[in-house]
Amino acid sequence: MAYPVVISDLGGVVLEFNADQVVHQMAQLLGRSFDEVQAAVYDKALLLPFELGRITPQAYYEGLTRSLKLPWTYEQFTRAWNNIFTENRDVIWIMERLRKRHRLIALTNTNALHIEHIKRSFPVLAFFEDWVASCDVGLRKPDPQIYALVLQRAGVRPADAVYIDDRPELVEAGKAAGLTVIRFQSSGQLEQELRASGFNI
Repeated sequence: MAYPVVISDLGGVVLEFNADQVVHQMAQLLGRSFDEVQAAVYDKALLLPFELGRITPQAYYEGLTRSLKLPWTYEQFTRAWNNIFTENRDVIWIMERLRKRHRLIALTNTNALHIEHIKRSFPVLAFFEDWVASCDVGLRKPDPQIYALVLQRAGVRPADAVYIDDRPELVEAGKAAGLTVIRFQSSGQLEQELRASGFNI
């Protein structure tokens, strides 16, 4: 077995997501432009600490409410914030076949609300034996340290793992860490590249 471990991103690979959905909802509610609301939601001074686990979900919500004068309660915000994910069933089927011979690990840039929601709402993803989430480990892709950490937790060398991600800059960071990398574009392309790399699926 050439690659005992498969490391996979979540959003954009095993899960599809519509990140613009919550921004549209807020913009419509507030009567403000999409761009203006998007800038507040993705303000690095607020979102980055949230994704690194340095501030709580409540603190992110409060910062956003101050910035936008958002009238939502915390519960309303949480519901809208989390309701953006759907299963990519074709990719999940590939992962289900991979799990028979390989160990699967999730590696994701995300926040506490999203990771808790995903684990609770998509039990099919229990095929991941470990979850390395930026908000839990205080590191974020493309930081080389997060790739070193996931390999350390898996107990393997870079040569023993394949890494799947959809974002080009994260694919490049994975390559720099010595991993064999597949840039995800479609389920068909993923299966073809896995087979070409020697996977029996």
